[in-house]
Amino acid sequence: MTTLTMKSETSNLLNMLDSKIRGLLEDGKVAEAQKTATSAVREARSSSAKNNENKYTLALYLEVKADLHRQLEEHDDATADYEEALSLLETDPEQTEAVGRICASLAVVHDLEERTMDAKSLYERAIACFERLTPPAVLDVADLSNNLAFIYEAEDNFDKAETLLLKALRITHETLGETHEQTAALCNNVGTLYFKADHDEQARKMHMMALDARLELFGDHHLESAQSHANLALVLIKSNDLDAAKRHFDRALDAYEGNLAEGRNDYEIVAANYRDILESIGDVKAVEALDQRTSTKSF
Repeated sequence: MTTLTMKSETSNLLNMLDSKIRGLLEDGKVAEAQKTATSAVREARSSSAKNNENKYTLALYLEVKADLHRQLEEHDDATADYEEALSLLETDPEQTEAVGRICASLAVVHDLEERTMDAKSLYERAIACFERLTPPAVLDVADLSNNLAFIYEAEDNFDKAETLLLKALRITHETLGETHEQTAALCNNVGTLYFKADHDEQARKMHMMALDARLELFGDHHLESAQSHANLALVLIKSNDLDAAKRHFDRALDAYEGNLAEGRNDYEIVAANYRDILESIGDVKAVEALDQRTSTKSF
């Protein structure tokens, strides 16, 4: 049997296992999903011990099991399974895609656990793997660059974060178009970074781009449009364009009020920010009107 045929069969088995586990989870059968994943890994491990060529199957079954642990927020178990899977594949030059995928998943776990040094190293390794593919997996590169940028932003390394976010934005703009929701989300993230770095004009431009795209995609009464209105309002406050800022605050609140089941926390934050601004400029009537408006929303 050729290597290509073996890997094709493994891929089919992997898809079957993954689908079965997802189905069990959707039915609320968590224990059965765990048992299924553990049993598959046990059988693959036994087979691998007899035939080293079966380590590929074992690695991918470990990945599925690790994905399950991650979904269940069992991060230590997920880490152990991802690391074992990686150790089985990382010396095989034909496994660049699988190595990149596992590195990316493991990076997310480390990120969630705030193990930032490990997360950064693994994100970078995953990005390098996806860039080496023919053709490169550019959208995966964009996603991971965005994740990595958030770590650098939290460390106040704005230059590194900017480089990564602009790289991701360039990819989505060229691949998906300027009005795709992923492009809009990256415009928002770049705008937020510029706002934190006090690059107010650049922040305004990026949040305007995000808002324009989201309005075209979703309309004015959507949570993502609300986010862009609120972010743009904060930028406009720093630019002393108070009238425009108030208009965007009002439009943000309008959108959140139509989606309170999902957006209540953000609604309360935006309303509090708006109230602070109105108080700071001494607009007593506007504060009273806002208090009356928000009091009907049962905070």
